[in-house]
Order: sequence, then structure tokens, then C-alpha cells
Amino acid sequence: MSPAGPTDGAGHGVVRVTDARIRALVADGDPRRVGEIVHMLGEAGIEAVTAYRGASALARVADEAPDLVIVGDRLGDGPAVELIPRILGRVRLPILALSAHPDDRVVVALLDAGADDVLNAAFRPPELLARLRALLRRVGAPSQGPAAGPLPDGLVVDPGRREASVREQPLVLTPTEFELLVLIALRRGDVVDHRTLLRAVWPGRPDADADLLRTHLTHLNAKLIGAGHPGLRNVRSSGYALRVTGAQSFR
Repeated sequence: MSPAGPTDGAGHGVVRVTDARIRALVADGDPRRVGEIVHMLGEAGIEAVTAYRGASALARVADEAPDLVIVGDRLGDGPAVELIPRILGRVRLPILALSAHPDDRVVVALLDAGADDVLNAAFRPPELLARLRALLRRVGAPSQGPAAGPLPDGLVVDPGRREASVREQPLVLTPTEFELLVLIALRRGDVVDHRTLLRAVWPGRPDADADLLRTHLTHLNAKLIGAGHPGLRNVRSSGYALRVTGAQSFR
């Protein structure tokens, strides 16, 4: 791609992120910032879809199949640190988080939530595009697929259709049970800690009860076992994971 072409608005040539057509989801509650990012992405050859609330962002992930996500810190219905694990509970995507105050505490919280990179919201266009190029090189692009993909013991989870089954036997799950299953299935047997589960299922509720979480997981476990799956395992003081045949039982 020749550097002679689009500019970033300051007279500098914009190098396109990739020759492949990339679709980015821009999720932020500030329309002006969203507009600036969308314009910048368009100049770099990236198609953009937008969301101004966390709930809308989750719908766009299912409906628009983006290749990457840019999450701002001004969403109207909850912070980015709570939205990120919910996105990753549906699909594996590179996520760049923007923060107006990216001090160590904020950066660590966003990275722990699942963001791949954190950038000051007062970014310069070339820097944002360079960060995106780095993310896409790291994961390969474009790429898109189910959050869970092939799983052991006949479990299939389809976040887009909000369906799950075990050896083609449908699981009848409540919305909360499905959210938990998607998040746990994403880890493919690795443990998901209690805090991540609570934040993902009940965003914006610091008073969410751990006992209520366990109740939902107990019901989910019973439905998995009833369908012939080994179920879940509870790692005491740590969290929960998918159990595979021969692993320790749910306690």
C-alpha cells in the first residue's frame, strides 16, 4: 500500500492497517469521540460500527461480527472494566481500551478485565492506528468465531444465537445461566474467578451476592450433568471451570 493517499487531517500520510477489510466496533458514550475515531478508521481503510452503551455494544458483537473492539470510558450504562469480560464471554476479539486517566491502577484493572492494550483517550491518530496494527498482528486478522468453539464432552455454545447443547441435546438455560456458561466455556477448562463472574453477569452491582452466584452455577451444573456432560468444577477460594471427563467433581 503506497503511503501517498489518505491523510490523518494534519497532512501526514495514513498507512492502512491491512489490505484485508477489517471491521471495528467503537463503543463509547461520547458521540464526538466516536465520530473522530470512525473518521480516522475510515481513512485507514477500516470499516466501523458504533455503540454508545454497553448493552448496544454486546448486541453489535453478535450482529456485526467485528474483528476488533475499541472501548471508551464514557459508556452510559457501566464502565469499560465491566463491559470487557462480557464481550469476551461472547467472542474472542482484540480489545483496545481508552482511558482519560490511565494511571497504573486503571491500566491494571482494564488489562485484568481482558483488554489487550490501554491508550490515553487524548491519543494522536498515528498512535491509535499503530496500536491497532500491533493488536491485529498479534492475533491475526481478520478473525472471528464463536467464543467457545469446539469443546470437550460434546458441549456446543453459540453466543450469537444464545444456544447451547450437549451432544445435540439442547440445554434450556435462563439468561443468567447462559451468560455464566459462555464466560466459563471461553476458558476451556481454566478457572474463572468469582469476581470476574460477578462483574460479567451483574455489571454495575457491587452488592451482587456470591451466594446467588453459586445458586445459579449449581442449577447450571445440574442441567449440564442431566444432559450427559461432566459439569462444572468448583476450585475453592478461586472460582469455577468446565469439568472434563475424569476431572474433579463439582463441590
